[in-house]
Amino acid sequence: MKKLSMAATAALIAVLAACGGGGGGTSTAVTDPPATESETDTPVAARIRVIDADTVEIDGTRWRLHAIDAPETRQTCRAWGRTWDCGAAATDALMSRAASMSCAGSESDRYGRMIGVCSAAGEDLNAWLVAEGWALAYRQFGSDYVAEEDEARTHRRGIHRGDFVAPWDWRRGERLAGDDTFAAIASDAIDAAALADRMLTGDVTGLYGHWMDESVFAIVEDTTAVSFGAASGTTPSAPGGAVWHGAFVGVDIRTRERIEGAAVIDIDDLARPDVDVAFMPLIDAQVHSQSDLSWEDIPVVEGAFGRQDAAGTIEGRFYGSDHQEAGGIFERGHMIGAFGASR
Repeated sequence: MKKLSMAATAALIAVLAACGGGGGGTSTAVTDPPATESETDTPVAARIRVIDADTVEIDGTRWRLHAIDAPETRQTCRAWGRTWDCGAAATDALMSRAASMSCAGSESDRYGRMIGVCSAAGEDLNAWLVAEGWALAYRQFGSDYVAEEDEARTHRRGIHRGDFVAPWDWRRGERLAGDDTFAAIASDAIDAAALADRMLTGDVTGLYGHWMDESVFAIVEDTTAVSFGAASGTTPSAPGGAVWHGAFVGVDIRTRERIEGAAVIDIDDLARPDVDVAFMPLIDAQVHSQSDLSWEDIPVVEGAFGRQDAAGTIEGRFYGSDHQEAGGIFERGHMIGAFGASR
């Protein structure tokens, strides 16, 4: 690494966000504090630009990360019935690890980019991106990160949270099919779509609840109950009945004490569906038993159900194309809560 005598130059890190496979426009942010005199020579940090989640430029040399393929910067994915900017999120993920990044490799691709493994603070960033669900193992060029992809898929991280087009197919023009079906229920004003986007990037600050395949139910900042996901828009129908088993989370609005327990949603006759809901047993944060809560014969209209009476309110809907999940919010006494269950 080059050294300068007589002057020490502080680290310059420029982050570029661009679309495509390494081409496109540029956007550079540079921080350049004043230089100071020093008797000791100080190394100059590399100039780093993140093109997208699998392409970077270091001191003017462009690197393509070996054996991985990440969503293009403008690429979108879909989760919980909502289209989200997964390509930009993947790029941001690499940006968060870009300081002091270096790459090593001796081969180049047809675009003149060096092919290598990039690391920061001793961590293989190629592996980290795949393990966190921000890139796929690019098997055409190596099997190095297949295990990391399997792990990400198992734990539904990053783009594996929902539907996506493989980056190599997206570059050939393939796009996500279908329409968004995102819908939300909340006990107070809340931007559920923004909350979903935040959760998809891994930020669950202030949330108390559960992620499911098609939906989410949670308490936000101990003040608001919310349920959202890919709404079915239709009422379950088939011979016989059906049961959904799951959980609920709640909070005592007087004390902010959290409460949780099991949830059961039951339809006796799908030919003439109405919903019974029961929460049991109720356990508070001090492991004290609470009374069970239940609602019976709640009518279902176009996949949604609800009731309001002197005892409180409950509102829910079915999620998933085959009504795989059901969830919603409730209020009774001094408690607000959210629930979810799977068939």
